[in-house]
Amino acid sequence: MALHMNIDLEKPQDSSLVLAAEVVQAGGVIVYPTETVYGIGANAWNPRAVARVHEIKKRFEIKPILIVVDSIDTAYGVADEVTPMAREFMDAFWPGPLTLVVKASHHLPDVLIQGRGTIGVRVPSSQACLRLLTFCGCPLTSTSANISGQKLPSTIDKIEAVLGPGIDLYLDAGPLVESKPSTVLDVSGIRPRLLREGAIPLERLWSIHPSIDR
Repeated sequence: MALHMNIDLEKPQDSSLVLAAEVVQAGGVIVYPTETVYGIGANAWNPRAVARVHEIKKRFEIKPILIVVDSIDTAYGVADEVTPMAREFMDAFWPGPLTLVVKASHHLPDVLIQGRGTIGVRVPSSQACLRLLTFCGCPLTSTSANISGQKLPSTIDKIEAVLGPGIDLYLDAGPLVESKPSTVLDVSGIRPRLLREGAIPLERLWSIHPSIDR
């Protein structure tokens, strides 16, 4: 049976976050709140834990999983290369709901990057999420807490009813304010390419680079 811990997004209790971090460090899988949606979290360096995330979501297509990190410095550790252009977007929009697709470190497990050679990464603006990442000491997977291709449930109770017993711990912050998912921008090449327009509109990205492929 999964553990349930209530947290306050504005003033999260360290005890709940420490317990969640211990679950992650032991190879477990959690559901946790970000500034956009509830996500499924596992240690991104642990291939068995990442494989469990795929199984829980019933994700069978070849599709990489996005990750969140606690700082720009940590993002450099999961990237094989961060171009000057990518760094401009990081400085302008992190922490925040912009996922940047960069060339992946060859140390990341293939079950995470799925042979693509790139990884989507961001620094979230949620203080609770950042605090959790600090305690975990590792990047966390940040895929939405739903079955692949299905609607995202709005509460922890509904998420648990859908995901079943595969989750080890739920961090319950109550219903999250309805929000768009993160914007996803590929900065692994010469020109930036918009993969998904979400919480950050394209017009704001133009302030950094006036020409973005779509």
